[in-house]
Amino acid sequence: MQIESPTDEGRRAAASDGQAPLMHHAIGASIYRGIPEFSDLVLACRHHLTLTFVVGTVFAGTLAMVAWSWIRPSYHAEALVRVREKQNVVFTPQTSRSEDLAFFRSQAALVRSHQVLSAAFDDDEVQQLTHVVPVGNRVEWLDGLLRVETQSGSEVISITVHHETPLVAQAFCNAITRAYLDEITHRMMSDRKLRETQLEQAVVAADLQLDKLWEDLNSVARSVGSDSSESLTIRDELQFQSYRDYAQQLQAAQLRGNQLQSQLDELQASHEGQPAVSEEVVEKLLRQNREVSTARKQLMGLELQCQQMEKIAASADSPQMRRLTDQRDRFAEELEQLIQRTRAEISETLQIQTQSEHQQLFAKLKQQIELNRSEKEFLRERLTELNSVVVRAAPKTAVPLDMSRHAVERQSRLADGLWKTLQEFRIEGRSQSRVALQSLATLPTQANHSRQLRAAAASGAGGWMLIMFAVGYLEWRDCRVRSPRDLVSRSRVPVFGTNSYAASQSKFGFGFRQKQTSGGVREAAARIFLRNQDSADSVTLMVTSCVANESRHLVSQELAVVLGGFHRRVLLIDCDTDRSQLSRALGASRSDGIRQLPVGNQAPAVETIAALLVATNVDEVDFMPIGTPEADHAWIDPKTLRQVIDALRSRYDAIIVNGPSWMGATEGALLAEEVDSSVFAVFVDDSRWNQLVLCEESARQAGIPLSGSIFHSGTGKSGLRLQPDRSRNDRAASLAADDTESETALRLEIDALQDELRRVQADGQPQGGPKESDTMTAKTEDVTHS
Repeated sequence: MQIESPTDEGRRAAASDGQAPLMHHAIGASIYRGIPEFSDLVLACRHHLTLTFVVGTVFAGTLAMVAWSWIRPSYHAEALVRVREKQNVVFTPQTSRSEDLAFFRSQAALVRSHQVLSAAFDDDEVQQLTHVVPVGNRVEWLDGLLRVETQSGSEVISITVHHETPLVAQAFCNAITRAYLDEITHRMMSDRKLRETQLEQAVVAADLQLDKLWEDLNSVARSVGSDSSESLTIRDELQFQSYRDYAQQLQAAQLRGNQLQSQLDELQASHEGQPAVSEEVVEKLLRQNREVSTARKQLMGLELQCQQMEKIAASADSPQMRRLTDQRDRFAEELEQLIQRTRAEISETLQIQTQSEHQQLFAKLKQQIELNRSEKEFLRERLTELNSVVVRAAPKTAVPLDMSRHAVERQSRLADGLWKTLQEFRIEGRSQSRVALQSLATLPTQANHSRQLRAAAASGAGGWMLIMFAVGYLEWRDCRVRSPRDLVSRSRVPVFGTNSYAASQSKFGFGFRQKQTSGGVREAAARIFLRNQDSADSVTLMVTSCVANESRHLVSQELAVVLGGFHRRVLLIDCDTDRSQLSRALGASRSDGIRQLPVGNQAPAVETIAALLVATNVDEVDFMPIGTPEADHAWIDPKTLRQVIDALRSRYDAIIVNGPSWMGATEGALLAEEVDSSVFAVFVDDSRWNQLVLCEESARQAGIPLSGSIFHSGTGKSGLRLQPDRSRNDRAASLAADDTESETALRLEIDALQDELRRVQADGQPQGGPKESDTMTAKTEDVTHS
C-alpha cells in the first residue's frame, strides 16, 4: 500500500485559500463543547488525584477555619413548662382525646406568637438589656433566637433561647416563659368565666320556660277535664285518620297529573319534530297502487319488445322500431305523470289521517288532565274542611293535654341537666391548672459550638466541591488524551495502538504505562509497511505531532527498530526543526546532516548524501542527523528532502522522516507533501485531542494523505544507538561507485518520470490505474535497476 502525495502547485494554492474558514469550523467543533455535567467534572478529577486531594484539603481547611472564626459560639438557656395533655376531671370529661392533643400541640405556636414575644420585652430583666436589642422588628429578631420543642409523652415544653452572651440568653428565656404563663393563664381564666356565665344564663332561662309550661299545662287540664278525655281522643283519632287518607289521595292525584302533563308535552314535541308524511310509507303505498303497477307492466312489455327487436338486428330507423320507441316514450311520460299524481293523493290522505290521530290523542290527554284537576280540587276542599274541624275541636280534646305534659317533662330534664353541668363546672374550676412551671432558665456556663461545627463542615464540603469542580473543569477543558476512546470517537483517521493499550491496563482500572515497545508502533508498522512488502519501491513516512514538546522521536526510533527486526532496510532521517530531539537523543546534535546539503534545483551526488549517513547498532537501520544550523538558513528545504528520498529510495525498503510538529513549525506541511504519507504521534496524558482534530482537518484541507495516528505511552527506550565506526551494508554501493555523470543524469530523468507517473495515477485514478501506466512504470523500474 503506497500513497503518493499531490505536489501540484495549483492544488496547494486552492487548499491554502480555503483553509481559513474550514479551520474555524474545526476549532468550533472540537473545542466548544457546551456546558459539562457535574458527574463529568467529578470523573475528570481522577486524573489529578494528588492535586485534587492536596488543594482540596488546604482550601477546605482554610474555609472551615474561616467559618469557625467568623461564627461566634452561642449559649443556650432552657426553661421547662409542664402542659397536661388531659385535663383533671372529677365527674365526666368535657373534651375529647383529639381536642386534648390539639391543645398540647398548639402551645408551641402560642409560645412563638406575636403577643407573647411582645410581652416578653416588658419584663423587668429585659428592660435592663435594651442595648442588645437591634433597631427594627424586634419580635422577628427574638423569634430567630427562640426554639420551642414539645415532648408529648413527658408533657413537657422546652423553651430555649440562644445568644452570644449567657446573661442575655437567660433573661430572654425567663421573660418569654413568664409571658407565656401569663398569657395562657389569662386565656384559661377568661374562657372559664365566660362559660360559667353562659351556663348560669341558660339555667335561668330554662327555669323560666319550665314555669311557663307548667301554667299552660294547668290551663289545658282545666279546660278539657279528666272525664271526657277518652271519648275526645277516639273522635280525634278518626278525624286524623280521614285527614291522612285524603292527604295520600291528593298526593297520588298530583303525581298522576304530573305524569299526564309530561305525556302531553312529549306528544307535542314529537308532533312538531316529525315530518308530515313519511316518504317510505308513500313509496310503499305507491307500489301497491293498481293503476301504477299496470302502467309499469305495460312499460316493461314495450321495453322487452324493443330489446327483442334490437337482438334481431332491426334498424333503429325502421318504421316498426320507431313506432315502438315512440310508444315506449309516451308510456313512460304517462307513467311519470301518473306516479306524481298518485303520490300527491297518497301524501294528502296520509297527512289528513296523521293529523286526525294526533288531535284525538291530544283531546284524550286534555280530558284526563281536566278530570285530574277536578279530583285535586275536591281533595283539597275535603282536607280544608277536616283541618278546620280539627282546629275547632282542639281545645276540647286530650291531645293538647298530652302535648303540654310532654313539653313540661322535656323542659324539666333540660333544666336539671343545665343545673348539674353548672355545678360540675364550678367544682372543676377549683382543680389544678393544666399548665404549670417546672423550672426557669439558669445562667449557661458552657458554649454551644454546633453552629460553628455545621458551618465549618458545610464550608469544608463546599470548598471540596469547588476544588473538584475547578480541577474537573480545567481537565475537561484541557482536552487531554487519557485513553484511546478519546481519539477513536473524534478522529477521522485510523488510530493504531488502541487494543494493545487497553490490554496493558489493569483490570481494576489503575493501569501503568507501557515500558516496552508501543503496540501502536507495531500495529502501524504492520499496516503501513509490512503489508506493502511486495511493492518494488520503498515507502516513505513522516512521523509528526501536534505541538513541539511531544516526544515524537520515540515513535520514530521504535518504528525503525521494529522494521529492522523484520529485516527491512530502514533509513531514519531527522527533520525536526523544532527541537531536534532525535539527534540529541542519539548523540548526533553536532554532526553534519541534511541541513549541510546544498539547496537548489541541482540534486546532490549520492556520495555526498551517503557520507552523511551514520550506522546504528541495528544492522538494517541507518540514520541521517538534522545537522548543525547555519547562519544563512536553519530550516530544511522540502526540495532537499525530496532529493534525498529520490536518491536513496532504491537502497532502502522504508524511509522514516522524523518531522517537525504540525502546529509549531511552518515547514511541517511542506515536508509532509514530499513523503508518501504521514502519521501523528499521540501520547497519553500529554497530547490534546482538540489539537489533533485541528491538525487532521488542516491536513485534509491541504490534500496531505494521513495514514493514521499512533497511540503511544510517551515512555520507554527503543534501544537504538549510533555506531559511527561500524561500516554500513549498502545494498547498491557498487552502483554509486561505477555510475558516470551521464548515468546519473539518466537516473534522475527516470526518477522524475516515475514521479510524474505516480502523480498522474494519484490525481486521475486514486483507486487503480490503467494497465498501460503500470506496464510503463514496471519497464522504467527495470531500466533503473539495470
